[in-house]
Amino acid sequence: MEVDVSFPDENCVLITFPVECKAISSSVLEPGVTKIDGVLILQVPIDYSSDTPEEDLSRTIEKLKLGGRIAGLMTAANVRKVLTVKRHSLDDLSVTAIVTAGTSNALVAGDAPIGGFRSAGTINIVVFIDKTLTDGGLVNAVVTATEAKCIALRNLGFDAGGTSSDAVIIACPDNGGKLRYAGPATRVGALMSRAVRDALAESVFKAGEAGSRNFLDRLRERGVSLEDMAKAALELHAPHSEMSSEEVEKLFMDEVGKLVDDVNLNALISSAIHLDDLGFSGRIHGVSAEEFRRDPVHILADEIIGMAIADYIAGTRGIFNYVRYDRKKPGIISSLGPFLDDVVASLIGGVMSKIYSKR
Repeated sequence: MEVDVSFPDENCVLITFPVECKAISSSVLEPGVTKIDGVLILQVPIDYSSDTPEEDLSRTIEKLKLGGRIAGLMTAANVRKVLTVKRHSLDDLSVTAIVTAGTSNALVAGDAPIGGFRSAGTINIVVFIDKTLTDGGLVNAVVTATEAKCIALRNLGFDAGGTSSDAVIIACPDNGGKLRYAGPATRVGALMSRAVRDALAESVFKAGEAGSRNFLDRLRERGVSLEDMAKAALELHAPHSEMSSEEVEKLFMDEVGKLVDDVNLNALISSAIHLDDLGFSGRIHGVSAEEFRRDPVHILADEIIGMAIADYIAGTRGIFNYVRYDRKKPGIISSLGPFLDDVVASLIGGVMSKIYSKR
């Protein structure tokens, strides 16, 4: 059995299953454990905002005169560009993964509240399995598909397991013998993992979002935007000229922009971000995860990296200003982990020192 994928108009992808399927879904329309005949993925503007997205999807389905029961997903990605279909088979079993990927809002689970949501970006995964699964097997398949998504993103270099608005649909026929398990060690799980990883990787490449990312991208994945840093910088700004706050903010953003491709800054900041990840998961030898979260004073590596960044940007003046921001922790800095707060404080301190020295 094969899935049909079509474009009923320029802003939609329609996935039609060969039979009515039972499904488990986190979709906008028809979520939960349900029966569906297909899935519509609707492309919306990047600034889309609605309290009733399911109504927008229902209107589109009605406009297109689609029959049957249709689950609905949304994305700001260009659906015709990023849509990717991968089918893997073994003997009498076949799994098809359909993916649309946008990663501009990639993040680490647990970091989303820091600084709020930044921009549109959604990974939609639809999986069709041509053998019936039990309800427990469907849940198991969601876990496997999610693990495959996380691995694919890590392999692509993302410091994230997904975005803040990802959705997944697992669908299968509702007849015959039922598979109870769909973990990565099962045939169905192995095929699904491969299909999801292949489809997601290709979709991200089609979107032009794969490859290395500069430190601003990596900080944004942790909930720290350039605008957040500019606001924090202004909180301790000591006016020494007739420049307005708006002018200082623009200068700050311009100066940071000049640094984004510096290999040494990217290396230092990336190392600190990685150390935060290790610390929070208890993988730095000599300190437990619980102790790490308290930012103990005997850990000096964060300050050493902070001083190195500030000194690299602006010399001794940068170090002096870094200490000011590290101690006061204005704005977004107060919400960050033991290493990340020093990174942001040192970046702000160094850049502000450069601004002071020019005026």
